[in-house]
Amino acid sequence: MYNIWGSDKVVEIRPLGKLDTKPLEEEFGRLGTDEVVVTAERFEHIRKNHPQDIELFEKFGEAAIQSPDIILKDQLNENTVFIIKKLEDTNINVVIRLILETDEQEHKNSVMTFYRIRTKNLVKLEKKHKTLYKKE
Repeated sequence: MYNIWGSDKVVEIRPLGKLDTKPLEEEFGRLGTDEVVVTAERFEHIRKNHPQDIELFEKFGEAAIQSPDIILKDQLNENTVFIIKKLEDTNINVVIRLILETDEQEHKNSVMTFYRIRTKNLVKLEKKHKTLYKKE
């Protein structure tokens, strides 16, 4: 249980793994941590708003974070990235809010949402957002 995002609310979180910070720090500066978590509230958001994808999140969310195929900088939301993993018959996108060294250190990089993304939409996403990493 941790205090998340400066509120007085204590929430349950689940660790999801560690990011390779190098491509992120080149763009955002030093991160406060390499750890990624998902809160109970965000897990419930994914379950409710993307019910067809929750099984993929549980199965591949950690693998996407630890071994992404593409990392894009979200141009609309501050300190946020799209972590994309290509699977055999689909792609998945884990949207993560990063914690910088200048942020409160008890906070962790957090999953904001997760969803399946078609290749056609991934191409559009890549055109609109800055590529920070692409697996060769």
